[in-house]
Amino acid sequence: MQQVNRRRLFKLAGVGTVVAAGIALPTVAGLPKAQQDQFQLRATLGLPERPLPSYATYVLEGTLNLVAGTGLLASRVLAGHPDAQSSIGLPGLGRIITVTQIEERGSQLAVRGIVEDRSQLQPGESPEVNILIDRSRGTVQAPFGRESVVLRLA
Repeated sequence: MQQVNRRRLFKLAGVGTVVAAGIALPTVAGLPKAQQDQFQLRATLGLPERPLPSYATYVLEGTLNLVAGTGLLASRVLAGHPDAQSSIGLPGLGRIITVTQIEERGSQLAVRGIVEDRSQLQPGESPEVNILIDRSRGTVQAPFGRESVVLRLA
């Protein structure tokens, strides 16, 4: 049986590590650019609004592809205050929004979309949705029923 030289073993292990890192480097280098093309969103608002105490939380969350101008957003109302919300959704208030257009205006994103399941809409509520995301102020102006409300980006 041939004896193993420790020095040669460590050299081989080092070369293997360098090769593995060289293969992974282009993948890792490409990540930040891909993340810049995507915008993940989570915004909340306590309901009812001030000065009344909040007992529910309006949540708007999802991912936008800024290059393609598409995305998917979900809005729902959860039981509990925004700082202590539960995972219990209030019935009839959930919406899935397919994003059809995104327009960048400096730090703002003007988002247009369509509510997928129109059977959940309240009387007079439009299936077409316009959302304004102001990244510099950390706010999102979005529809809630027939009104527009301002949520805070998380």
